[in-house]
Amino acid sequence: MHPPMKVLLTGGTGFLGEYLLAELLERGHSVWALYRNESKKLDTIRFLSSLGLPRSAETLHWCRGDLLQADSQWDDWCKQNEGLEQVDTLLHSAASTKFHLDESGEPLKTNLGGCKALLELVEKKPMQAHLISTAFVCGLIKGETVYEVNHARGDFLNVYEETKWEAEQMWEGKATILRPSVIIGHSETGRCTSFTGWYVILQATQLLGRLLGDGPGSNRHNLGLSCPAKPDGTLNLIPVDYVAKAAIRIIEDPANHNKIFHLTHPEPPTHEWTLELISRKFDIGGITFAGWDAPFTQPRNKAERMTWRHMQSILFYFSNEPIFDRTNTDRATPDLPVPRITNDVADRLVAYAIDRDWGHAPQ
Repeated sequence: MHPPMKVLLTGGTGFLGEYLLAELLERGHSVWALYRNESKKLDTIRFLSSLGLPRSAETLHWCRGDLLQADSQWDDWCKQNEGLEQVDTLLHSAASTKFHLDESGEPLKTNLGGCKALLELVEKKPMQAHLISTAFVCGLIKGETVYEVNHARGDFLNVYEETKWEAEQMWEGKATILRPSVIIGHSETGRCTSFTGWYVILQATQLLGRLLGDGPGSNRHNLGLSCPAKPDGTLNLIPVDYVAKAAIRIIEDPANHNKIFHLTHPEPPTHEWTLELISRKFDIGGITFAGWDAPFTQPRNKAERMTWRHMQSILFYFSNEPIFDRTNTDRATPDLPVPRITNDVADRLVAYAIDRDWGHAPQ
């Protein structure tokens, strides 16, 4: 074990952030968790309590404030939060995961504005910085290996990827870059609080099954839909518990600082496996993979149009099949196993999502 860190954590009430916070506390570090929403803070406290954390009143401190004002409000935060001025580590996990620019300016406002404010803060208050990014800053890659290096601007699938790439350019050489792939729920419990990404496909398929019904004339087992991908292609899913454990172990060791790490799955499930899961869980059939360059099948009826509209933003990930190099990550975490994504794990993930109504029901 390395000496305890004093960590300023952003995004600690988010899905990944909660697990990063729990892992930091579990491993004996002190955390000042920046938050804005009192209700989310209480939810996170309940989650930590279910794990028996924190074990000491001295290890977790809550700091209320706006990420975008981190530089301008720092002195006031220090006056209001005892010990905050002692932090030596920044772990920046806060992010907007919106795929498209909305009327409030997200995801640019949080993903770029937040980084700018923190960069200015670190110039004022030196800290070792660590940034949660995404493995998909590589952009559109078809079956090629992506290395743990700074990438040139790519052909991005959405604004989220682009803002994360631009954030990495801001921090290049000044922070450890941690790049998870598509984060899914806890491998042992299925717990999840952000049903985006892979979950959108599952939810949309459940919706399609409900709309089609089981009556006469239903074509639920013969949909005749095709997706521009290969059946043996992969969508790199990674459980949130692994991401948190790997991230904290990496940043604990100064030898890893200011390097880039892929927190990705070395054996991700294939598209064919995902299709079999969907067919088995939601009793549908007739979806095929037509290869990278094939067009999407056009929806033929109202049910399919509603479903396709729901899932179209994530479907493009099926035609983006990068192979993520993990040389740095494997070297830094040689004894940390990556949970296999088996049918049992998938069943837990889907059951949890349905039980929580895809995030609409209370946790």
